[in-house]
Amino acid sequence: MSRVVLCVENGNAFLEETKKYLASHDCKVYTLPEGKERLEEMPGEIDILLLAVSGQLPGDGAIDEGHDCEKLLEIVSGQIGGLMEVIEAALPLLRKGKLKRIGLITDKASSISGCKDERNYTQHMAWAGINMMGKLYFNRLRPEGFTFRWYCAQEGGGGMSAGEYLLSGLCYDEKEPYIHSDENRLVMRDAYFREVGW
Repeated sequence: MSRVVLCVENGNAFLEETKKYLASHDCKVYTLPEGKERLEEMPGEIDILLLAVSGQLPGDGAIDEGHDCEKLLEIVSGQIGGLMEVIEAALPLLRKGKLKRIGLITDKASSISGCKDERNYTQHMAWAGINMMGKLYFNRLRPEGFTFRWYCAQEGGGGMSAGEYLLSGLCYDEKEPYIHSDENRLVMRDAYFREVGW
């Protein structure tokens, strides 16, 4: 069955190959530049909204170095707020779709507990904030039947691609306790299906 996918372009290095994968797997892929100004050109429904963290944020040193807090706040709130605007604008179309899925291509360094990189404090703050935004939307939208895919992309390939993970079904059995289903919690996974801790 063909899926309608809306991808939000923001310079993520893995988004282009993901779009190609989706297009080759019976998906009609639309690309929206950052911002929601062209959402009106979409068809009447969306099955998947695919977001991605930006890898092009300005570097600003390690956490213990001096930071321009106003600039940091502007960048972090701009990244999170921009994605929230797109999600809110897309929700009416997603609610009409068959799959009702929101996905994010992110990085293992977005994990607060797993990040070992001491550089680019602002980037990591933005990425962690986007993860929290995803958790809030999960709590709000899962009761409506929405599903979520948070994928940690990495250079070098191997394993499951972002597109493959985005289209995959996860464990869901109505007879099982709610928490035992991967669909009933926001899980962040890498290419080898390993769960990445928040």
